[in-house]
Amino acid sequence: MSCTGESDHSWNYDDPSQWLKQFPSAGGSNQSPINIISNNTVNEPYPLFVFSSKYDSNELFKLINNGHQVAATLADHTYGQSEKDLWFTGSGLIGKYYFVNFHLHWGKNDRHGSEHEIDGEISPAEAHFVFKNNETGQLAVFAFFFTIADQWDDENLEWKKYADAASQLINVNDTMNCTFNISQLMKANKRKFYRYSGSLTTPPCIEGVIWTVFTDKIPMAEESLNQLRQNIMKKDYRPVQPINNRIIFRNH
Repeated sequence: MSCTGESDHSWNYDDPSQWLKQFPSAGGSNQSPINIISNNTVNEPYPLFVFSSKYDSNELFKLINNGHQVAATLADHTYGQSEKDLWFTGSGLIGKYYFVNFHLHWGKNDRHGSEHEIDGEISPAEAHFVFKNNETGQLAVFAFFFTIADQWDDENLEWKKYADAASQLINVNDTMNCTFNISQLMKANKRKFYRYSGSLTTPPCIEGVIWTVFTDKIPMAEESLNQLRQNIMKKDYRPVQPINNRIIFRNH
């Protein structure tokens, strides 16, 4: 998970174990991603999320290839939209969290790609939606797993649109504007999820990030993932990190 869309050429995914040499936080005890062992989680009946009305409308985003992933941020003040338009509250989190970006992690084939695992199960891709409480500076991230669509018409069309656009950004710092409906990308409110405290999954790997890892998978065509693998990069995921003494909560 990246907090910004800015380019940083000082690290790569060739050997993530080397990150801590330059980014000491990467060696911390509360790192992400993790392998969630479902039998070791604690039930917590979180209330529902409350999303702003803009989540159900088409908004203009700017996609950028930052050399590590293709991140989507709100386009600059186009059509009167503002970064303050997209927010959520609730689900046990204090205050209002504003949208920062969303992006996708994938592997070189369907057997790898997700950053988090559940009971050792790996998905071919994982999306992250990054939010920030502007008053406290607290970061919160939604994570969504993907599955390969059985038929082409089962694919989530918003993610197909992302893959079609992102795969054209073959050079670092290439950008493109594209409209997305975030509620269709996430469909978050009634899903089952796990909750824990972790870190950014990309350098500087700072800790104290609140993770919400949803269990229901989003269908995406293999062709869409292949577009990203062939045109952007073969893989962009960090392996799982030790859980140590952390408590993992679930809402189901």
